[in-house]
Amino acid sequence: MTKSQRNGSVELLRFLFTTIIIFFHINLDLWDQQKIVGEFFGAPVTFFKHGNIAVEFFFLVTGCLMAKSVYGKLCRSGRPGSCRPGSGHPGPFHAGACQPGSCHPGLSGRGTLPALAEETLQFVWHKARPILPYYLTACALTPVVRLVTNRALTIEYFALRLPSLLFLQRTGLGKPFIGCTWYLSSMLLALVFAYPLCRRFYRFYTHLAGPVLGCLLLWAIIAKTGSLGDIQDWFYITYKTNVRAFAEISLGAAAFECSRFLQGRIRTCRGRLLLTAAAVLSLMLSIAYMCSEMSGFYALPVTGLLFAAVSILFSGEGALQHAGVFRHPVYAWLGAVSLPMYVSQTLLRMLVPHLFAKSGQWTQCFLIYLGTFLFAVILHEAIGLWGAKARGSGVTEGTVTEGTVLLVTPKE
Repeated sequence: MTKSQRNGSVELLRFLFTTIIIFFHINLDLWDQQKIVGEFFGAPVTFFKHGNIAVEFFFLVTGCLMAKSVYGKLCRSGRPGSCRPGSGHPGPFHAGACQPGSCHPGLSGRGTLPALAEETLQFVWHKARPILPYYLTACALTPVVRLVTNRALTIEYFALRLPSLLFLQRTGLGKPFIGCTWYLSSMLLALVFAYPLCRRFYRFYTHLAGPVLGCLLLWAIIAKTGSLGDIQDWFYITYKTNVRAFAEISLGAAAFECSRFLQGRIRTCRGRLLLTAAAVLSLMLSIAYMCSEMSGFYALPVTGLLFAAVSILFSGEGALQHAGVFRHPVYAWLGAVSLPMYVSQTLLRMLVPHLFAKSGQWTQCFLIYLGTFLFAVILHEAIGLWGAKARGSGVTEGTVTEGTVLLVTPKE
């Protein structure tokens, strides 16, 4: 099975959960999260009232990709006990796996603290770099759209938002140009702490500390604040979004180990069908919660359901994955346009109600989503062409085609 097959399902879910997040924000804008679209066995079905929980999927995928990156480095560096024969992944550990000159000095084995700090910053930058072209474009267009929609622009407005250009908005420095991009800031800040723990104590972190600490932190967040949402809530010393990101990235690292355990061990069609059924059921129950009026407390078990789905998807052992259902490049393309959709949604959420104020709310909803999708496609293609041209001229290398931990297709 090829990697593109295995990743196609993840890319499709990137697009699906980005869409759910956009609908959640549209519901907030147009209906103040009160929109009921029907009933199911007497229970009200909302327009993604809890759609913000879709963000949990992206944090889990972030942690999974982080652990996968660390695991590969440990295998190449020849760290004892990191890679075991029969683990289900290629490249089992063997003595001398780190050839002379192939490993960064100080990074083989546990490594030195300065080298670990340097590697952590390199990893975080590697994840942030592909996001920047889309993110900075959306930030630059936001003041323009504010002018078009008769919103105020002052020197103070720009001064407060300059730190957010470096993804520092979740440190408490200023305000963001784009409110929904709190996710990017919390993700990168959490990686600064999660990556060195994963790199230095891989087995302890992925097998015990990560999942236990992740569950305890999520439980504490919900016990203290009532939900995983409400992004302005403070959790003792920082925004709760930062703690939420760290907890779920840690759980995502454990999900990678679960996927490693599954890989190569499911040899029957019945077993693959059961895995697929488990993943589909987990996703359906998660989306059902996002459309419900249930308490925010249930976000914790829903995160567990998403954990199970991510573990199965990354194992590549599902029946649909083995059948090559997700082999088509359209899935990778949908995953790629998800990032520009995510960062540009606010532009259309401001423009459409202003330009189509006399239209009905459902019409505005449709136009916001369609406009966001079309603008994202144009932005993705334009930045892709710019990147290809720059690479051809030797100016830069792989700025927008290398994988990110958010929504761009990862090169795994």
